[in-house]
Amino acid sequence: MHPLVIAGTALIATTYGLARFGYGLFLPEFTDSFGIGSTVAGAVQAGSFLSYCLAAIVASRTSGRPRLVVACAGATAAIGALGVAASTHTVVFALSVVVAGAGAGFATPGLVTLVERNIAPARQENAQTIVNSGTGVGLVAAGALVFATAGQWRVGWVVIAVLTGGVALAVLRTDRRSDDRRDRSQTTPVRIGELSPLIRPLVAAALAGASSAAIWTFGRSVMSDGTGGETYSVLAWMVLGAFGVLGATAGRIVQTWNLPVAWTLTTTAMSVATVLLGLLPTSPVPAYMSVALFGASYIAMSGVLIVWAVRSVAERAAEGTVALFIALAVGQAAGSVVFGALLGSTSTATAFVVAGIVGLLAVVPAVSLPRSRTLTPVGR
Repeated sequence: MHPLVIAGTALIATTYGLARFGYGLFLPEFTDSFGIGSTVAGAVQAGSFLSYCLAAIVASRTSGRPRLVVACAGATAAIGALGVAASTHTVVFALSVVVAGAGAGFATPGLVTLVERNIAPARQENAQTIVNSGTGVGLVAAGALVFATAGQWRVGWVVIAVLTGGVALAVLRTDRRSDDRRDRSQTTPVRIGELSPLIRPLVAAALAGASSAAIWTFGRSVMSDGTGGETYSVLAWMVLGAFGVLGATAGRIVQTWNLPVAWTLTTTAMSVATVLLGLLPTSPVPAYMSVALFGASYIAMSGVLIVWAVRSVAERAAEGTVALFIALAVGQAAGSVVFGALLGSTSTATAFVVAGIVGLLAVVPAVSLPRSRTLTPVGR
């Protein structure tokens, strides 16, 4: 396997699985330390998702300098994580979570471009989806970190900062083309019309993101609030991450069947998993089955989004991927706020069933897509 793919997977693991989605894993500890309720917790997570969007927009405007973008990914995630570790006030804590979330927004577009310029075109789809599956690896590491720090969550977030910074440096070392000048000279500002083929996947991504927010933000909390306790919920998070690694197969799913089928399968599975966890969060067998299914389907679904972008706007693959991941994050921000409010006013089952229904609606934009396996040649 190419060293860049290995390092890139590790960067996604640290920026997404640790610095971004680690918030949901550590949420019970944060709740105890800062006295925040579900509504505030959802708002903080929404801020993290929105900072992700802002970072992704900035990254897309500097896509000709992927090394700078990757450096920004490592810096923001590490600084935010250090801020979380040092915070003693809710406002400082919330702002630090927001800064940490920006790291993932830089990571994806930077890595998409680095993979394109370092990996042969025929291998790019698989390479992109393997790198994207790093989120699952990060979630397993986050669960292990919770156990290793034994409730000392501040130490855990210092470790996250160190790992993120180190991995970003490793990515830069594996890039065979260290000079970005050629990329800058060939990069022109993207026009809205160039991304018009992405209208359907943008809608689909926003709906899928909103649905996924229920588990990403509140999944561990609803499990730990029951009789299972901390060990039960942390192990579930690690199961989610371990099965998320299966999301690396997204590229092969698309190639074996086609894009509409791949999107429908992964998004429907994610929705079913969400409903199942909401109905039976403290029943070990169905709960663990649900998080395993969610992990595999969510990571695969986001991998399908990358392929969807690359095939739809091949000449603007990095920008197209950024647009879809922004839509995904905007959906997650909205979902965090809405489901946080629902959890505070109704029941876990109601909130998660609504989330599942929203996920099923995300299938609709893909229903009438062409069934061809090769929509547009991959690569520039």
